Amino acid sequence: MEMIMALDEKTIELFRMEELVYSVEERIDMALSAILAVFKAAQPVICAFSGGKDSAVVAALVLHAALKAKEAGFTPLVVVTTGDTLVESPEVTQHYRKELAKMEKFGRTHGLNVLTHVVKPNLLATWQVMVLTGRGLPSFPGVSSDCSVDLKIRPQQKFRRELFRSMEMKGMKEPVTMVGSRMEESERRASHMKARQDRSDVPVKNKDGELVMTPLKSWTSDDVWEAIALYGSMLYPSYSDFEETKRLYAHAAGTSCAVVADAINEGGSKRRQGKCGARLGCHVCQMAEDKSLQNMIEYDERYSYARGLNRFNQFIRNTEHDWTLRNWVGRTIKAGFIQIAPDTYHPKMIRMLTRFMLQLDYDEEIRARSAGGKPKFQLMPLDIMIAVDAYQSLQGVATPFSVWADYRDIRNGVRYDIPEVPKVKKTPIPASRFLYVGDEWDSFSGNSPWAGVRDPLMEFLTEESGCAPELVTLKNGNVVWQAETAPLFTVDMESAFMIEEFEVDRLLAKHDGGFNPGGITAAYKWYRSYGCLSMPAALVSKQDEICRRTSFKDERGLTLEYEIDHLLAQTVAFSELPDDAREAWSNKATMETAQTEFDLELA
Repeated sequence: MEMIMALDEKTIELFRMEELVYSVEERIDMALSAILAVFKAAQPVICAFSGGKDSAVVAALVLHAALKAKEAGFTPLVVVTTGDTLVESPEVTQHYRKELAKMEKFGRTHGLNVLTHVVKPNLLATWQVMVLTGRGLPSFPGVSSDCSVDLKIRPQQKFRRELFRSMEMKGMKEPVTMVGSRMEESERRASHMKARQDRSDVPVKNKDGELVMTPLKSWTSDDVWEAIALYGSMLYPSYSDFEETKRLYAHAAGTSCAVVADAINEGGSKRRQGKCGARLGCHVCQMAEDKSLQNMIEYDERYSYARGLNRFNQFIRNTEHDWTLRNWVGRTIKAGFIQIAPDTYHPKMIRMLTRFMLQLDYDEEIRARSAGGKPKFQLMPLDIMIAVDAYQSLQGVATPFSVWADYRDIRNGVRYDIPEVPKVKKTPIPASRFLYVGDEWDSFSGNSPWAGVRDPLMEFLTEESGCAPELVTLKNGNVVWQAETAPLFTVDMESAFMIEEFEVDRLLAKHDGGFNPGGITAAYKWYRSYGCLSMPAALVSKQDEICRRTSFKDERGLTLEYEIDHLLAQTVAFSELPDDAREAWSNKATMETAQTEFDLELA
């Protein structure tokens, strides 16, 4: 239990820290002393920064303490990290980048070693490459909240492991991470902090064995705003005046006062508007109806650029229970049958969402150009465009090079405006049915030159040349193209720029002509052959498996915009399955609404 010792040397009284009442100046002094002790122990400090008021005060305290440490003859190291999900509210993205730049400037001005880093998710785990390729759904309420894990937690964990390893190799002492968690935020937060035995005065080990300190543990929201006022007015050395922080809080609630807005957002229950704890969360978030962006749009015309993002969010929200927009074709064969039930998005929905995002990007480009500024957001940058195009082909949800065709059409005047649709009433997920396909899924056309990650036409044309793809034999005996290997799936940007500059016309000709001798997976194979895609070695076999599966489905008319009613007419109910199939699919007898689980890193 965290305690404080008071009175004199002869009499000691023990109090709970959270039961004591301090002025904000006293709280600042105590926090500075605790952080200063870490610097004096020659431990680097990692500051977790989100751009919100709590992390802003922690950053101010850390940099203030670093300045004190330097004045005392020490050499403090501060690393400030933040996460970019690539679907953040544009206002938040711009805000945290400006604040990070201010921290770096503060470090240069005062001779401090201040490093900043923006952590982004693995390309395959991004919202765009997950949802727009049929590999996953947005995280809807009551289903899952995987988005927080994939877009925020895992990328930060990976970066921290690499950072800590680097520090250890350089002989540095164990770093301490400073976070802005407060007991007052919510009962749930307080419960977790107590269970972890979080401390504001000394670092404690978390479950991963990392040292963490929570300087604001017993602070109130009013304490935080008072500290922002003191640091913002430069009564203490500060990296920022925090005017933009106050603006964001105020306008997100549609008011002119940040403190009032904060109280409105927290409310009596202390529940935040966003599932992951952010008031201004991701603009695609479906976990809670976060109205902060809508409030900003209605409050001030300066946010009018975000109207399309708000419409996009609402379209997804209103169509959540439209089962005609879901892909009903399962991925696994058991006893010769595949499951037919709504799962991820149908190819026609994927096509719509892809076009909407490309249209939003183009509209923002035009707006920014007219205003003489830079775009506030870009939903489909080049690497994501190529990854989406490649994976749509691999998964069989779009004809090869469809993304480039949509990109061209939009710039030629075709518009894909987001419609206003009524909210589809929630209904039970339709019961699973089953389609007989035989047992050839994984071995389909195993000896065919068109199956798997190979293209015989290209191999023939490049035979005995330096451009011929290198072949490798997998453990299962399949021969495939060797891939450029990397720790994570990535798009090589040099190759991407070459494609954009010199190859797009040829790709569009392939798309428009409908001539793809490599089948529906031709686009994926083309990007592989161009050396544009790099991946872990384990993914080479996985993608060959997916490629063969997609070819199998394409042969049977189970890809692209198939008719759901026609598909259902070919199926049988669970009770109509043969005995061996009923046993294989027994879990669907009682769990017919189960959602498909898959590994985003490898799917």
